[in-house]
Amino acid sequence: MNQWLEWVKQLQAISQAGKTYSKDKFDLERFDQVADISHKMFAELSNQPVEKVANLFIAESGYPTPKIDVRAGVIKDGKILLVREREDNCWTLPGGWGDVCETPTQGVIREVFEESGYVVSNPKLVAIKDRAVHPYSPPYPFHIYKMFFLCELESGTPTINIEISEIGFFALDELPELSKSRTMKEDIEMIFKFANNPNTEVYVD
Repeated sequence: MNQWLEWVKQLQAISQAGKTYSKDKFDLERFDQVADISHKMFAELSNQPVEKVANLFIAESGYPTPKIDVRAGVIKDGKILLVREREDNCWTLPGGWGDVCETPTQGVIREVFEESGYVVSNPKLVAIKDRAVHPYSPPYPFHIYKMFFLCELESGTPTINIEISEIGFFALDELPELSKSRTMKEDIEMIFKFANNPNTEVYVD
């Protein structure tokens, strides 16, 4: 794990919490300065424009907590459902950010339908992974927990959309190029292992 990246995250969290609970205008200015420094540090680490990095945090306020990414494993005839992201032209398990006022079950079912056109049910938790301690790339400047579920395919037809250009089922030994910021081969292997042995212990961390 990149220690500089961890320091960037800590500075951002300190700034966010400080702006939430502080009332003194001078303290608020200082916390804005801390945020600005963290943005510049991450921009340098990721070789991205400072403006792009700062935009990631526009909606962030309140006490800093991890974001939740939900991902679905949907297996049919020994093959797993993947969708191709237009953003990087690579493939991933269907999923995305969990929404406020919905349960993880509701979120992963919604994401599968929105990204693929398939209706799934009965999600079973396979893993909760801290994105920062696994080799997803590129790194993100905020903390993310990734929740993986094994879901049952009910119905539907593949439907491309504004985010997804292709939809398909793939065998484990015939996986296309994966979107490494979202899904790794080990995630898919883990889902197949769970599907073949439902008594497998849920992975955490």
